[in-house]
Amino acid sequence: MESEDKSEVMEEEREDIKAEPEIIDKTDIFADFMKEFEAKQTKELAVETEEKTKQLQQLIRVKQKKDDDASEETLITPEDEDIISDGVSTESSIHPCLRKIDISDSQLKLVNPYTVYQVPNDPGLLPAFWLLRENPPIYSADGVQKFYDIVKRNGLRSIGSMKDMLLTDKLNLRYYGLKSPIMRAICEALVDNTFVQKLDLKDNKLSANACRYLNDLLLRNNTIIDLSLSGCRIGTNGAQKLYDAISKNTILKILDLSSCDIGNEGFEYIASALSDNQDLESVDLSDNHLDETCSESLKNLLSDSISLTHLNLSWNSLYKEKIWKALDDGLKKNETLRSLNLSWNALEQECVPHLYNLLSRSRNIEKLNLSCKYISDFTYSFLKRFFLRFKGNRFTETDAEIIAKGLSKNNTLQELQLGNNPLRAQGASTLVHAITPDLSSNSALRLLDLENIWANKDILNDLEIIEKFRPWVTIKLGGILSNYQLVGPNVRRILLKRANYEAMLPKQKRKRRDFGQFVISLNDKLTSRGMFARIYYRFFLKKFIRLVQNFKLKLSTSLIDEIMNAFEGLHKTVDQKLLKSFYLEEYPETTLLTLKEKKLKTVKPTQKKSKK
Repeated sequence: MESEDKSEVMEEEREDIKAEPEIIDKTDIFADFMKEFEAKQTKELAVETEEKTKQLQQLIRVKQKKDDDASEETLITPEDEDIISDGVSTESSIHPCLRKIDISDSQLKLVNPYTVYQVPNDPGLLPAFWLLRENPPIYSADGVQKFYDIVKRNGLRSIGSMKDMLLTDKLNLRYYGLKSPIMRAICEALVDNTFVQKLDLKDNKLSANACRYLNDLLLRNNTIIDLSLSGCRIGTNGAQKLYDAISKNTILKILDLSSCDIGNEGFEYIASALSDNQDLESVDLSDNHLDETCSESLKNLLSDSISLTHLNLSWNSLYKEKIWKALDDGLKKNETLRSLNLSWNALEQECVPHLYNLLSRSRNIEKLNLSCKYISDFTYSFLKRFFLRFKGNRFTETDAEIIAKGLSKNNTLQELQLGNNPLRAQGASTLVHAITPDLSSNSALRLLDLENIWANKDILNDLEIIEKFRPWVTIKLGGILSNYQLVGPNVRRILLKRANYEAMLPKQKRKRRDFGQFVISLNDKLTSRGMFARIYYRFFLKKFIRLVQNFKLKLSTSLIDEIMNAFEGLHKTVDQKLLKSFYLEEYPETTLLTLKEKKLKTVKPTQKKSKK
């Protein structure tokens, strides 16, 4: 292209020279100079054009070879070195970038110019896209630096302990008062985190936007198996935002939504999502203002769930017959639920028939909580005054009879909690009697919790039978009325202690005696039995007194009489063996002393003097 541009320039110059009106003499010096200049320039252009042609031939891998029979040079490619093509080539027409090459089409044959040279991995396009913006940073999987960068970029207040908690299996953010912006940073940091398995956000009052960030996190994270949103007050909008995460997440196993103000409307979203989820095992929905309005949703949840094993519905208002009928119908089709908590739901006589059906028909529930957990009087009065919906269960002794019938037919339930219900002593006795081997031979019960319920003494017989034949069963009672025995001081211990004192009381040392030595010296011979026992009565008593006197013990007569009464044997004799064994138990260090016999002095016989 440059050669053509130069030739056009030369032609224009020639035309300008011809157009000049002046007559130039052939002998003019300027004319001769122009001719030489033009000839020299033309020669240089020809040489330059030939060099460019050779360079292009090398670029497209074309070389020249003379054919012996042909009179002209033929251009061939390396692949066809032995074949000379005389046909017309159209490669220059196909490839626009070769149209300006100064080689005829009939002489050109290409291999494939697109595969001659390898394409580089990065031709420079990637840096070109980030000319106005820096490359995105690459963060580690723990998300620590990612969290702090997001916080700094948005001007948020940081959480210093995050750098340590993100490297453990539990992220505890209770009572932090988290808002939506910081929740977004936390969720972004946890997306790729492989350490945190439990996320605790208790009492943070999360907004709908915060729930949306949490929803995105649960859809992308593959590590979190335990999520606690207790007291977060997410409401119906928050429950709706979490719908996708609850229904599609396959990693989460435990979900705590207690005290979240979900209500009946929000429960519809949660129940529908739980029905679709096939991996969640434990769900806590306590204290969420649920009542009979959510009956159909609860029924569908229990009927459709194939993975739920623990369900907590305590601290709601599920006491109407409608909700219990739905509960009964749902549990008929459920095969996975193992634990059901219905404490603090104001349950009473209205739901007892359905409770009987549940106990007698259920084949999978192992733990049932119908208690009314004890709280202080001040707390109860506060709840009753400001939160009228908080009412404990109120089963009576009449209800206990129906519950006991269902309990005796059940062979899967392992724990039944009925503590703090107004069952009274008769209700407690009825329930305990229902789990005796005679009435429930196939019972699997291990714990019957009747906390703060007192029973009468007639329950003792059933307790002894259960303890003997089913020692693994634990029964918790508030206590047993009138089950006591008055126990006073040990009279025998007092008498023996007094005897030791009186025996060592005399001031003169030679008159003091050891009462323990006297007791040990007694024989173990039992008194005789038979028709002559009364005849020997006084004789045995006198004999014991004589033994005391012979041992020279200075004991008062009243003390001796009390000792004989305390260790009385058959037919009002003194049991010397009992006296000895009891004394040795109280004073085990007592041993029998042996008296050393004094050697008699030998008197030498006197020799008589002989008379002279």
